[in-house]
Amino acid sequence: MISYSEKKISEFIRELSSSAATPGGGSASALVGSTAAALIVMDCNLTIGKQAYAGIRGQVADIRKRGERICRTLLKLADMDARSFESVMKAISLPRETDLQKLKRFERIQTALKRATEVPLEIMNLCAELQEMAGFMVEYGNRNSRSDALVGGILAEAALKGACENLEINLESIKDEHFVSEMNKRVSELLKTPPQYVR
Repeated sequence: MISYSEKKISEFIRELSSSAATPGGGSASALVGSTAAALIVMDCNLTIGKQAYAGIRGQVADIRKRGERICRTLLKLADMDARSFESVMKAISLPRETDLQKLKRFERIQTALKRATEVPLEIMNLCAELQEMAGFMVEYGNRNSRSDALVGGILAEAALKGACENLEINLESIKDEHFVSEMNKRVSELLKTPPQYVR
């Protein structure tokens, strides 16, 4: 499978709107998050080197470096989300004619579902981090590119919420109550009040 990051935007949108199961909301959330990271990095590039912002150069350089890394990681997660969903579908398609087959199928589905929660959780983690970075840049970065950082923060929040929806739909089918409880705790932490962007 060709990485979504290697496709033209028009190709990805066409695939996203088709009847195929992948790409879906998880991959879309990851790509939106990657776009958010790119905007934040852009604002960093427009801030570094300006005398008026010399006092925060080190902090902005750190944000830029981390933002570039998050941007690349989220592109990879777009592919990983699609693969994890395909693993769930493959497990669902296993035979279930005998009791043993039913048991093996159930176990494979549960394992695949648990793994399928890992990608959206990581997307949420990274997008929560992007929100904090965007909040800093909106308040302290280049005033002329402030709207780019603001849009980056808004997109990061949207990507975080989108990934959350994908995670929760998988949790609904997981029978391991302890696993579900622990995941819900982690999700709740990430959904706490996001940074308030200065408008």
